[in-house]
Amino acid sequence: MAKISELIYSEELYRSLEHLAANAWPPREQADLGNWRLRAHEGVTRRGNSVLTAGPFPEGDWLEEVERFYRNRGILPCFQVSDSSPPELDKILELKDYAVIMQCFMMVASCEEILRCTAAQNLSWNTMFNQEINDLWLDDFIEMEEFPEDRRSAYGSIFAAIKDPKCFAALLEDGERIGLGTVAVENGWGGISNVVVASSHRRKGVASALIRALTEWSMEHGAGHMYLQVLRKNTAAVDLYQKLGFSAVSSYHYRVHKE
Repeated sequence: MAKISELIYSEELYRSLEHLAANAWPPREQADLGNWRLRAHEGVTRRGNSVLTAGPFPEGDWLEEVERFYRNRGILPCFQVSDSSPPELDKILELKDYAVIMQCFMMVASCEEILRCTAAQNLSWNTMFNQEINDLWLDDFIEMEEFPEDRRSAYGSIFAAIKDPKCFAALLEDGERIGLGTVAVENGWGGISNVVVASSHRRKGVASALIRALTEWSMEHGAGHMYLQVLRKNTAAVDLYQKLGFSAVSSYHYRVHKE
């Protein structure tokens, strides 16, 4: 397994991680357009309703094809623009009235480094791992994230469609779920997402304990490295992940049509 310091500057790594992250968040509909991937999921989540542009421009009038795909589904056209996208793409979209939203980092760490940087779990906590989504976990996820109930079906569909090995973790204190997180393992990488902590238990180390638990589970299922995606403006989360051993290796943002 290559060291993180050897992986950071690889363009191949950027593109590989973007595809792993896309595989770990499967929408109800997707279609290939050359090397790009069109994704639609009822408008719920930006990642599930945008074009993954990790590769050269497709042949033909790609913008017309993309806009038709999304407008036929009642979704505003949106592009995920990253270090792996064609360099000219951002400017083209800007001139076509696509606005920048949600600037993000892709962060990575070796499993060993995460374990070195995280403390053993609080003895009053225990972690429950489920390899399939269940109603109780989904109920708590919607509640902790303060999402409207009408998003439940869309999230449930994504979670159910993630390929194995995957797990849905819950951190418990006296039987109460105080934090949740998910991970999917592919090609030696564990992709962490949906880390959420109950409002009454924030700033107590719950997120760190979840990251450690998800990392240990991933190692048991063949992972040597972990990755996650985080909003750049969420400086508290970025700082936490850096303390846990993660480094930003690439960045991306979305461009959505202004209509």
